[in-house]
Amino acid sequence: MYNNKIEKTIYFYLLANNLKYIPQEKDSSIANHIYGSIILANAINNEYHHVENIGIVIRMILFKTINEYYPQELKSLIKEMNTNINIYNELYNLENPNYQLTLKCINFENILENFLNKFPQENNRIYIKKIYQKAKDYGIIQFLGPDDHKNFEIFRFYYLNRFLHTKIRSGWDERHWNISSKRIEKVAEHIIGTIALSTILDEKFNFNINLNKVVTMLSLHEIGEINIGDITPFDGITKEEKEEIEHKAIIDIIGNLQNNEDMINLLYEFDERKTNEAKFAYYCDKLEADIQSKIYQDLGYHHPLTNQENNIVFKSNKVQDMIKNGATTAFDIWYEWDKPIYQEEQTFTKILKYIKNTNLKK
Repeated sequence: MYNNKIEKTIYFYLLANNLKYIPQEKDSSIANHIYGSIILANAINNEYHHVENIGIVIRMILFKTINEYYPQELKSLIKEMNTNINIYNELYNLENPNYQLTLKCINFENILENFLNKFPQENNRIYIKKIYQKAKDYGIIQFLGPDDHKNFEIFRFYYLNRFLHTKIRSGWDERHWNISSKRIEKVAEHIIGTIALSTILDEKFNFNINLNKVVTMLSLHEIGEINIGDITPFDGITKEEKEEIEHKAIIDIIGNLQNNEDMINLLYEFDERKTNEAKFAYYCDKLEADIQSKIYQDLGYHHPLTNQENNIVFKSNKVQDMIKNGATTAFDIWYEWDKPIYQEEQTFTKILKYIKNTNLKK
């Protein structure tokens, strides 16, 4: 029974993971567009308060998109998912405020993407104001709401988060594991993976957490990387230094959104990892990367350990010890490195072991 739960967990996660590889315009993906819709949901609800709990809308956006691409697969899984059955059943209920906001964010994200793809992307407030004014001239912004100040903050937050559509996860780049695929996972796509993973994990194993808080936390947890990039433990920056510059970046990116302090404190909570929700979100963040590494391994995109000359990870004495002790693949390194993280939570340990022993892309 336990293994069956793990299989169902991974199956649902892989449905979401597949959305990373369904292309859209300009080397984007469906997962990137889910992220854009979720960012809009966070910002719009922050300013205009359409719904009581944005976490429900975040999960509804994810479920709606998975349902569009994998309706039969999702339907067969949903029969066993008591917690999320209401979200699934309410996907097409136009009287449900959560679904109303879901539709608004998905549709408006498509409009904004089509508009913004016509312009270069620059992280500059003056430039963003000019693009915002053009959007107003095109009659786009009026769909957000009646307050111009609020609308600009929503637009700015969404605009800046679009940078995560193109930022490659550092673990896969040429300085690290140098994944051989033509298209490598982006930061925004990783975030969608963490939300999917947290959703199905809590459903299957009942972690007794506030899942809506967790998915909101995860939907925002990488926004500092818009300014500072994806810094790994191997990049010569201490955890304390990274946290300091990342917190400054978080404050800058969130800007003057109405409830900015709540959003900032939520991300500080994630970093501190003291609450059950923060710990769970952190585990999901790490496990999602582990699973992605195994997917790359099973697809043949990881290079052999004998072909890692430019990999700064290999400068670690800990990694060299892993190889001496029997690690034979890149995923073996990921497995051994992250295994101690989950010592307090055996469900994650068992899932990590399961993916190690299972070909995820058969």
